[in-house]
Amino acid sequence: MFLRKLWPDKTWLRVLVLALPLVVILTAISMVVIYNTMEGHYAPAFIGYESAAPGYPEPPVTPPPSLDPYQTNRWDDPIDELPEDPRPRSLLTGLPIYEEYLNRRPIAVVINNLHQALPQSGIASADIIYEVLSEGDVTRLVGIFQSYMPEKIGPVRSARDSFVDFAFNHDAIFVHHGRSPDADTRLRNTGITNLDGMALEGTVFWRYRYYPYWHHNTGRRPLEHSSFTSWERIQNHMSGRGIRDYIYYNPLYGFTFGTVPSAPYEGIAEVVKVPFSVPYVRTFIFDPETGLYLVENRDGPHQDAETAEQVVVANILIQLTTKRVTGSLGQRTVGTVGEGSGFLVTGGTYRPVRWAKDSHTSPMRWYFQDDTPLVLAPGATWICVFQNTGTVTFEGA
Repeated sequence: MFLRKLWPDKTWLRVLVLALPLVVILTAISMVVIYNTMEGHYAPAFIGYESAAPGYPEPPVTPPPSLDPYQTNRWDDPIDELPEDPRPRSLLTGLPIYEEYLNRRPIAVVINNLHQALPQSGIASADIIYEVLSEGDVTRLVGIFQSYMPEKIGPVRSARDSFVDFAFNHDAIFVHHGRSPDADTRLRNTGITNLDGMALEGTVFWRYRYYPYWHHNTGRRPLEHSSFTSWERIQNHMSGRGIRDYIYYNPLYGFTFGTVPSAPYEGIAEVVKVPFSVPYVRTFIFDPETGLYLVENRDGPHQDAETAEQVVVANILIQLTTKRVTGSLGQRTVGTVGEGSGFLVTGGTYRPVRWAKDSHTSPMRWYFQDDTPLVLAPGATWICVFQNTGTVTFEGA
């Protein structure tokens, strides 16, 4: 009645109609801020952070400095230049890790590495990356994720039998999209927990067929290079089916980290080249400022599709082993059980090492040549499972 007396020509009605949306928006924002304050989120939801899934409160993939004074990025800061960090150290990297993630079960994801499948999503967040020939001249990657779980990982590709053994090295859940006949036998015989996109597409896996605007691969991804997954989807599936989401603590599921003995070493390794095949030569370039290795492929920097950042690692392990062709499509099988030799590359130098694995389901063990346990520099590790008939080259500046 008051508004009618003030504006008898019904102007009050137009004012009310115009003001109502503003009132609704302000009310919604207030409710979001109150909700996030009550739930203890880092910031209001409309800024962009998602609420945490039950069980593991998930911080941003790269915590802002104000939220994490100890580690503002993944691998760019040498560990001895970081402030003292009270958190425990990861079994997979030796770097500080949130305590609630210390025993989080890793995931081992088979990642397509065909040239037409690049760039890959989530690759820069992996704690460990295995690379091995899969068929013909093409290598495939198996990324081990625990410290950081990307929102998008892929493109996911089919399994080979040796990949299953890589997952057992770290008590990881094995994630793949399809399988070779030999891999099917290994999966069945070992009983490993595995998530297959052939059965779980649309729930744990989804299709995404676009390349980043900055990459030389353009247009639509072929279907076989378009399968992706995420930790959120994997975790929801695990929770719904009662799958174990924690590791049985065993130091052998990771590595020993510390100061790598300065001597003896074999020689300088400022540029390392691992020629899996003519088109798939893996190159690592040492950066003396960070003490890390920049990872390159035939295009140059090996970049993450989501961030465009180049993959960097603190350690390179080269496992020399047997290789044979086992399938009609040229699938490769490499030796993963037994003993063999190899190299550790870290800090700009390389030295001979040896490896041993008792069975397909047991973790791998690494040693220096004097039989003392291997020590790695804190940080990510790239493991080249390389044919013992090949030649790795180590170059100086």
